[in-house]
Amino acid sequence: MSEIREIVTKAVVAKGKKLFRLNELVPLTETAEKILGCWIVNNEITTELLENKVKINGSFEINIWYATKNNETTNIARAIANYEDTIRLREIVCDTIGNNTEVVTCFTQQPNCTNACINDGEVAIEILFEILAEVIGETKMMVTVFGCHETNEMFDDFENEINENFLNEDS
Repeated sequence: MSEIREIVTKAVVAKGKKLFRLNELVPLTETAEKILGCWIVNNEITTELLENKVKINGSFEINIWYATKNNETTNIARAIANYEDTIRLREIVCDTIGNNTEVVTCFTQQPNCTNACINDGEVAIEILFEILAEVIGETKMMVTVFGCHETNEMFDDFENEINENFLNEDS
């Protein structure tokens, strides 16, 4: 005989993800001949849960390595980029208990420079990244529970059926 019980547990109750495409201008101190590389570092974000959205505030540092003076020397330009946006959420679990929710975010694609070009003493760069947001909350789930006496009886019968001398018997 089995019974049905409710268990209170934490689960992902809503989730969403968004692809971000940012365009930034980084000023240069010297005339650049060629861009040698572009890196995005020190990426930080904060989140805030709104009704059915997660508000994202973030910043990162842009480092551009470029050649100057007929490609004889190099220099690095640095800039801080800030961004703010929202991620729409899709509800996964309808029945949540209370308001004890937390937002967990992760980058499914780290910020990366996809295009960079020199334009009138500045470098125009395109940055691409993707963020996944999950809302974790408490919910109930139904489980089937089998009584302890039934489980023990099932194992007791199984042990009685084992013939420990089967190797010693003649075929």
